[in-house]
Amino acid sequence: MYKFSVSGLRGKVFSEVFPFDFFSFAYIFAKKQKAEKILVGRDTRPTSEAFYFSSVAGILQSGKNVVDCGIIPTPTLVFASGYLKLPGIVITASHNPVDENGLKFVSARGRFLFENEIKLLKLEKIEKELKKKEPKIQILNKEEIFFEHAQKIKKYLGAKIENFSDLKVGIDGVNGSVSSEIDYFCNFFSLNFSPLFLKEKIDKDFPREPEPSPGALKRLSNLVKEKRLHLGIGFDPDGDRVAFVCENGEILSEEYTLPFSLLYYLEKKKSPVVCNFSTSLLVDDVCEKFGVPLYRTKVGESNVVYQMIKRKSFIGGEGNGGVIVKDVNLTRDGLVAFYLILSLIKEKGKPLSILKKTFNDYIIIKRKLEFKKDFFLKMKAKIKKEVKRLFRKNLVINEEDGLFCYQRNFLFHLRPSNTEKLLRLIINTDDEKIVEKLYEILCVE
Repeated sequence: MYKFSVSGLRGKVFSEVFPFDFFSFAYIFAKKQKAEKILVGRDTRPTSEAFYFSSVAGILQSGKNVVDCGIIPTPTLVFASGYLKLPGIVITASHNPVDENGLKFVSARGRFLFENEIKLLKLEKIEKELKKKEPKIQILNKEEIFFEHAQKIKKYLGAKIENFSDLKVGIDGVNGSVSSEIDYFCNFFSLNFSPLFLKEKIDKDFPREPEPSPGALKRLSNLVKEKRLHLGIGFDPDGDRVAFVCENGEILSEEYTLPFSLLYYLEKKKSPVVCNFSTSLLVDDVCEKFGVPLYRTKVGESNVVYQMIKRKSFIGGEGNGGVIVKDVNLTRDGLVAFYLILSLIKEKGKPLSILKKTFNDYIIIKRKLEFKKDFFLKMKAKIKKEVKRLFRKNLVINEEDGLFCYQRNFLFHLRPSNTEKLLRLIINTDDEKIVEKLYEILCVE
C-alpha cells in the first residue's frame, strides 16, 4: 500500500502505486481547485513520464486545463505556482529510491498543502465533467520562470553581491530535475562550475545514493580536490535539498546547510527561525548568536511553512539540507541555499572549512532503522524513561511526531518516516557517554 501523508503520495511503482492512483489523485486535486489551470511538472525518474501522462489525464478528466512544466525542479514549480497564482502537482519521489514515485500537491498560494488541506484529498467517484470548452494543454515558458526565480533570489538575498565570477564550484545534480535549471542559474550569477551528474535523464538508477549524504558525495569531493575548486554542492533528485563539500574535500553533513544559511541571512535581517524536531543543535547556536527565537515543529516542510507564517518568520528549514526563505519561495529551495552559502563565502572572504570551525563540534548521528510498530512503541517508552533519569532538569519531551527529547546540549528524535517504511533517528549531543547509553537501549551499533 502506498504512503499518503503531509509529504504527498509515495510508493514503489507497479506494486504500491499505479498509473490509476496518479490519475485519481490528480483528478481529485484538480476538481477541488478554483483555478481553471493546473501546473504539472516531473522529475527525471524512468517512470515519471508515464505517471505524468496519467496525472495529465486525471486533470483533463476534471475539466481543468494543464500547464505542462516538463522536467523541472520541485522548488521551481512551487515558485511558478506563486508567481502565476496557479495550483500544481509534481511527479517525484524526491530522495526515495529510483523504483519509487509519488505526487506532491501545490497550493495556488505557492506552497505545499498543509496537513489539514491534504486530508481533504480523499478518493471519490470519478465522473465525466461536461464543459462548454474542451480542456487544453499549454507549455510553460520555463525561461521566464527561471529568470523570475533568479531575479527574486537576487532581490531579496543579494545585498551588494552582483555575481560570483571569482568562485569556482563543483555541482552534483544526481541527474535529477535540478539539472534543467543549473545552466541558467550559473549564467545569471556569472558562476564558473564543473558539472557532475547533470543529465536530465536517469536510465536505470541514480548515479549515486539520491540523498545528499556524506557517503553519496565522494565523487564530488574528488572533483573539488582535483580541480582545486572553492566549493562543491550536491543536490537531491528534485532540487530541494543540498549538502556541501569544503575546498579541501571535506564532506559536510546536510545538518550544516541551514546553519550556514542562517549565518549569512540573520546578519542582514533579524527574524524568528523555524525548523523541525530533527534539526541539529547547530541551529540553536546560530539563533543564540543573533538573539532570535527558534521554534521547532513536526517533520514535513509544509509543517515548517505553516509555523513560519504563524510565527512571522522569514527563514526556516530542516536538518536534511532544506532551506526556506519566505520572501523568495515558500518551500525548501536548493538554489536559495546555494546562493546564501556562496554569498557567505564571498562576503567573509574565508573558505567553508574555516567558517565551519565557528560552530560547536557536536556529535551528530543520523540512522535509519527498520520500522516495526511494536519495536517503536517499546523504544519510545524505554528512551523516555532513560532520558528522564539522565536529565532531571530543563528537559523537553514532545510526542506529537514520534519521540522528541531536548535539552540545550542534547537532542534525540525517533519517528516513523513520512515517505518511507522505516524509522528515522537523530542523536545530537556533546557527550559521547550519552550516545553510548542510548545505543545500548536501542540495540544498534
